[in-house]
Amino acid sequence: MTEPALLAKVIAHRGASGSAPENTLAAISLAAEVGATCVELDASISSDNIPFVHHDDTLERCTNGRGYLCAHTAKELDALTASSNKAGFDSEPLPRLSQAVALLSSLQMGLNLEIKPTPGLEEPTALAVCDVIRDSWPIDLPLVLSSFSREALAVARDTLPGAARALIVCAVPDDWQHQTQLLQCRNLHMAAPLLDAQRAKDIIDGGLGLYCFTVNDSDTAAKLLEMGAHGVFSDYPGELLDSLS
Repeated sequence: MTEPALLAKVIAHRGASGSAPENTLAAISLAAEVGATCVELDASISSDNIPFVHHDDTLERCTNGRGYLCAHTAKELDALTASSNKAGFDSEPLPRLSQAVALLSSLQMGLNLEIKPTPGLEEPTALAVCDVIRDSWPIDLPLVLSSFSREALAVARDTLPGAARALIVCAVPDDWQHQTQLLQCRNLHMAAPLLDAQRAKDIIDGGLGLYCFTVNDSDTAAKLLEMGAHGVFSDYPGELLDSLS
């Protein structure tokens, strides 16, 4: 039977992204400061196949760059800064995945890493992410590789079979058991508003870890945990941890 890949009750979504620029080293550090033991980050690749921690296909929303991230070299991306309207965070770099892994290792924090390929780059993105994880991730820290992309998860399964995987969905599809078995996933991550008690029971009884995104209020978090969810992703991990303690 599948065993859940346990992370934490509250996972800092893109770091402490409610208070610091998302997917930055500052957001990771702030998550640690407020008590989080695990973060969720996103990874995409440059034109020369270097993984960077970034959510969108394009650069405009989160950085001072323009265009598709995958159209720029790593050297070009290294020169960018994360755009933010959050006070005190004016010059955060766009981090390479290797830099984020080094920081998480020093902080002894777990990681849920979402493989976030630009459509058409599923295989090279997953391969590049797996290379960094294989070379750098400390074996004693929690790690889950997750994705909405079935193709990316299949590549991760075949390339780095020892790493736990999670299928991300919004609503849970009827064939969730088949999909998670095919991809040899240990977790299912889903949109919090679309979970009900029966579905939670079915997923947990199926041996999977169940994590819900994105939860920023304590009442919702408490309800999901009561249903049996193993944890939630939150932009405000400190506040949620305080309210749930």
